[in-house]
Amino acid sequence: MLENKNIYWLGGSSCAGKSTLAQMVAEQFHLKLYSCDEHFNGHLKEIDKTKQPAMYKVSSMTANEAFFNRSVDEQLRVYGQSFKEDFLFVINDLARLEDKEIVVEGNQLLPSLVLPYLKENHKAIWVVPTEYFQRKQYRKRSWMNEIIRETDEPETAFENWMTRDALFAKHIVKEAKQLKLNLLEVNGEKDIRENFNLVCKYLRIEGRMRY
Repeated sequence: MLENKNIYWLGGSSCAGKSTLAQMVAEQFHLKLYSCDEHFNGHLKEIDKTKQPAMYKVSSMTANEAFFNRSVDEQLRVYGQSFKEDFLFVINDLARLEDKEIVVEGNQLLPSLVLPYLKENHKAIWVVPTEYFQRKQYRKRSWMNEIIRETDEPETAFENWMTRDALFAKHIVKEAKQLKLNLLEVNGEKDIRENFNLVCKYLRIEGRMRY
């Protein structure tokens, strides 16, 4: 269903800069940008709680339920499963787009899910932060602080959130390495332009004319 499109997949985990990198790629090479996060809330309106139980659970959670009351293992399980469920919505969205060249970014793009689509005209890379870099970047996000302030114990909620995302990043790294897929680990030593050049190299579009 996506065979007639050139798709560049940028997966990974939060706070690695993948959204910025995807936007840079789209702008430099005049590609359609599809950001999974921008469509997630719309997909929640289409779910069936028996077919998408994790997405249904996410849709009704309070901040306490999301980051404080549940164990980190349970947070991680629902977090990862919701992305697996949403991936099917993403694929359907991409198939409906008239655009033939698309850069797609989001946590939903788990290596094992994207792998079957990696034909000659589809390229992919996964961008993940080190835990130190992840924590540093999260602290800069005002919306994140607003969410954890809604919990009974904000610092505990923050630690749970950071641990969950660090475990998710490790899962992405493990899966990408096992499947021998492109991986970029971000620790802050390179600036965004250097990471952009690396991403273009991995996606094999660095030789295309930039506008």
